[in-house]
Amino acid sequence: MKPICKNIIGIMGMTLAVSAMVACKKSFFDGTPPGQYTEVTYFKTPAEVQAATAALYGAPWFNFNCTYSMSIGDVYSGNSTGDANPAMVQFQNMNVTQSNEYLYKGWASLYSVVGQTNAIMMNLANNPHAVSLDAGTVNTAMGECYFMRAAAYFYLVRNYGAVPIVTDTNNFKVNYQLPRHMVSDVYKFIINDLKQAETRLPVKGATPGRVSAGAAKALLAKVYLTIDDFASAKTKAWELISNESTYGYGLMEKFEDLFYTRNNNNMESVWALQWTASNADGAYGTGNVTQAYCAAYGQELTGGTDGWGSFKPSIDLQRDSIAGDLRRKPTYMRANDRYPELLQARGGYLYPSCKSRTGANVKKYVVGNYEDNASTGGAYSMSTGINTYMIRYADVLLTYVEAVMGNNTSTSDPIAIAEFLRVRTRAGLAGIPITSITADDLLRERRLEFAFEGQYWYDILRLPQDKALQKLTNTERGMFEGWCGEGAVVSNKIAVTANMLLFPLPQSEIDIDPKLAETPVPYY
Repeated sequence: MKPICKNIIGIMGMTLAVSAMVACKKSFFDGTPPGQYTEVTYFKTPAEVQAATAALYGAPWFNFNCTYSMSIGDVYSGNSTGDANPAMVQFQNMNVTQSNEYLYKGWASLYSVVGQTNAIMMNLANNPHAVSLDAGTVNTAMGECYFMRAAAYFYLVRNYGAVPIVTDTNNFKVNYQLPRHMVSDVYKFIINDLKQAETRLPVKGATPGRVSAGAAKALLAKVYLTIDDFASAKTKAWELISNESTYGYGLMEKFEDLFYTRNNNNMESVWALQWTASNADGAYGTGNVTQAYCAAYGQELTGGTDGWGSFKPSIDLQRDSIAGDLRRKPTYMRANDRYPELLQARGGYLYPSCKSRTGANVKKYVVGNYEDNASTGGAYSMSTGINTYMIRYADVLLTYVEAVMGNNTSTSDPIAIAEFLRVRTRAGLAGIPITSITADDLLRERRLEFAFEGQYWYDILRLPQDKALQKLTNTERGMFEGWCGEGAVVSNKIAVTANMLLFPLPQSEIDIDPKLAETPVPYY
């Protein structure tokens, strides 16, 4: 019988053998390199190591990317509505329960990343054949694992607060009861992992899509920003900005070009999940499903059985838009928008006036049907080949601005303004004079730049708590009376309290491991 990895204990209690990972197909370990390998025989060649780490860029993150990231980053924050099912509605109404399906799948997905990175690192440390591998192969693989594990914990600690830190799966052969660890220790662990990644990874990824030392610096900058270590955040972001040619980063010339499948792994992509479109039996979990949930209702755009319009641009986001902003159309569709890159065989797609109760639908990550993407792998039902951006270089630039601002309400720093203007200039807003940047300006800029990329919730969390609560309480979560975005707004504003800034741990996890409900303990 194949093991069923249904909880964190199932994930962490796995043996280190890759055969055990393969045995858990259709579970959290789905997507590891195929084949009947054991701890003793695996990782004999660089190709086997690279195949193992390649799996870290997709399958373990699948359920995180599927609905969890946008439900938290955009629906809970008020960028998007989500009214397709009860689990999604809970995020829209900010009353997420411990039994929420998306909450559990996201938790499990993130701990799958942790489990797989731990397994690879322990295999490299304990496999007698690993000593024959060249140091560069091992160093890079370890760097990728440190990076991915840190990234998973960065999401876990921001969403749940104190969580278990796990590094050695052998521990659970004896004791599988997992305590939560203090938030400060989780952040210390994340920073230590990223420092390891920074020193082990190459300056540029060995192949397109692989993380590099630059990606580690970018993620470190965001972590430092989150814990209010503004000096360190500024330093790390500036290391990239002042050495763009060395690390190979820059802004794409046109914002809309970021969201074509043909432009995967472009110079603005610092870290992205890698997906391959497929409709083959058993291939579910290899493609990006975002289009399925975001494309306007009716399957016309996708050519498949999906296209549900589950996530829709909120009225609040649309009210925050800036006249003349070139990001609006590539971000969301409004009446009479034409997209020549969609339904190309018919001469393009014209968005009608009647597809949504918010008067708009999401465009980001909507890449169209198979014919629109044939040269890059196609698009099938619930599966496209466009990467998911986790960190873009524009984020690095705005991270620098935020670090310069620190706890102040504004900044007139000329370098910060210059980096801010690089993002706005691409958006077609260079004509608006700027002599200083306020915290509100920066939050709005990040909202418009990264809408539907799962970022806005974490941007709000970095505000002073009273301001974050006020911002969320004043957010309009309602929709228009009419299906076509017509009539009055049925308002849905929510009085947000501090306890709503963290999510509950899934009840199914606590039932199995009661220690998760206890007071967090130190890790160090």
